[in-house]
Amino acid sequence: MKLRNIFLTGLSAVALASCSDYLDVDAPSKNPPEYVFSDKKEMRNALNGVYAAMLTNDTYGQNFIEKLSFNTDVEFKILDSEFASSSAYQRYECDPDGGDIKKAWDALYTGIERANMLIDGIENADIYDGEDSELMQMLGEVKVLRSIFYHDLVWYFGDVPYSLLPSYKSPSKIYDVGDRTEILSDLIEDLKGIASKMQLSTAQSFSDGPQRISKDMAWAMIARLAMTAGGYSLRPEGGVFGTMKRPDNYKDFYATAAEYCDSVVQRTSHSLSKQYHEVFVGNCNYDYTPGDDIIWEIPFGTLSSGNIGYIHGPKMDNQSGVTNHAWGKASSSAQLNALYRFLFDEDDVRRDFVNQLFGYNNQGEAQLNNGRTNYNGKWSKLWNKNGLGSATEGNTGFNFPYMRYADVLLMSAEAENEINGRPTQKAIERYEQVRQRAFPGNSAKVAYTGEMNKEAFLKAVLDERKFEFAGENMRWRDLVRNNMLGEQLYWTFFRYYAAADRGSGYDSPVGEYDFGNGSVYDTKWMNSLYYVNNAPNDNYYSFDKFPQASPNVRVVYIVNPYRLPESGDEKIKIKVDGKDQQVARADYMNWFDENTSRPTAHFCYSLRGYIYCDSKSGSILINDNGNYVGAPDPSVFPLADELPAVRYILPYPRSVITRSQGKYVNQYGYR
Repeated sequence: MKLRNIFLTGLSAVALASCSDYLDVDAPSKNPPEYVFSDKKEMRNALNGVYAAMLTNDTYGQNFIEKLSFNTDVEFKILDSEFASSSAYQRYECDPDGGDIKKAWDALYTGIERANMLIDGIENADIYDGEDSELMQMLGEVKVLRSIFYHDLVWYFGDVPYSLLPSYKSPSKIYDVGDRTEILSDLIEDLKGIASKMQLSTAQSFSDGPQRISKDMAWAMIARLAMTAGGYSLRPEGGVFGTMKRPDNYKDFYATAAEYCDSVVQRTSHSLSKQYHEVFVGNCNYDYTPGDDIIWEIPFGTLSSGNIGYIHGPKMDNQSGVTNHAWGKASSSAQLNALYRFLFDEDDVRRDFVNQLFGYNNQGEAQLNNGRTNYNGKWSKLWNKNGLGSATEGNTGFNFPYMRYADVLLMSAEAENEINGRPTQKAIERYEQVRQRAFPGNSAKVAYTGEMNKEAFLKAVLDERKFEFAGENMRWRDLVRNNMLGEQLYWTFFRYYAAADRGSGYDSPVGEYDFGNGSVYDTKWMNSLYYVNNAPNDNYYSFDKFPQASPNVRVVYIVNPYRLPESGDEKIKIKVDGKDQQVARADYMNWFDENTSRPTAHFCYSLRGYIYCDSKSGSILINDNGNYVGAPDPSVFPLADELPAVRYILPYPRSVITRSQGKYVNQYGYR
């Protein structure tokens, strides 16, 4: 039976919802723990309950991919208010009353409590046997799940309340706050101890494919935990907002990451044999093929949980609750930076698939998206072959690929580079493996041709991650880990500003920063697009760019999606329903406000928690430990350590502070 189909059984294990009062989650079960864990069947049901804790929209079902996926040069949410907000998370601005913070906190601690209870129950059960492969596999799965919950808590909140015991065995219902490095170290050692007793995904008894946590996933998770532990993070000491630091023994963590990446590469069957788009189109068609890119995916219930593909892909509006096609409504609210697509190499197959430039109105007609962000085409209800139904909205049940082999390869490349202070042959080969899929048959583009030093190769690896993991809640974390978030937000702001105000002069330093060419955007950024809405897809888009082959699905034909208009573009005609239709013209990047003589508020304020343009004075201000000061001019190319730290850490929810009886306080300048 597929794992996704038995989660309702797991939900019956409500004993695993027990938690301390201050965490504000469900009450303990009426049944004592020894009842729940009296046999393997009950343990399996309880394990399903831990998996089920991941299926909420408060985490990976939606919010970690949308509201709590922070603005960068990849993911982007337009926020145009000049006033401070308690919940503008994407622009690095919130306070302890933000409702989504509390929901994420509760969801993660619910999962931890369920995991702690099951681990304790298995290890203290009468039937416990360290040589029982079935028991050890279950124990390994739940320990990996617990590590995921804590890993996300550490990323969002820094040092957090920490316990590996169920609340009913804890000496205090108000857990001590654990140091993030110590928490991650504990989890790494915990997984090292159980991983060897788990099953590889190729084992005959392993029938649920990448929906179930395998030894492969345990090894990959150890690597991810170690990369986080060894990387930079915002620490509360040293300033109002804190200071970016990494532990003194950071290379030990990178060595652990490198070792366990090697285990995945050398001892499992994973590969990148599928084409890039096939990996995600497979998610949208409930394809659980083992052994390829996806090592583990969060197994949402078909048409019952998760909004993957509803918040992604081309926007599809409905009317009176239905669409006139089989795919239903899509909000497409998890969007991409509009200028992200211009950072790709023109031969990169990921570019046109990920960056979708049109959607559908409530009549089902394809319409150009001439907005300030692009739709993320990595997942879409539209990629489902038959459609989920005209009345459907969210709860797609599309699985989310939490861990991919491409990630392991690039973690390995980054770790090897960090340990050795330069790119090793192994690091280069693993970096190039990812590029082989992005540039099929193009060996010149696959090869690493940069300088053989640590800094140049790290930039290449992070750029590859930028193009590979759009929409997977990775980019801001990658930048934090390498102490580059402030630098990238600075240039993200000026990139948008330069595109909106061509007379600002910022396009030259931005082009120099992005491509080493100050005039590059003279030929990349167009002022107008020529297009035809609602055209039949007469080979305008290959399946790897627009993976929906139904003749009933129309597209927008765009003459110049990646180049300046040329003479004669305006005269082009195409056949639409048997008639010649001439292209229309749309002003593109029409983002300048003539009344204020600066970019519109959408670009002035979408990064307001770190950098913004004051609507009255026109000054560009950057947040330095709670004080907004003049931002350095791009012409001086400020280095990362010359820019203020970004307050990406979220505050503890106010209700948690209140119920802690004075034990918890918010830092990082939160009140």
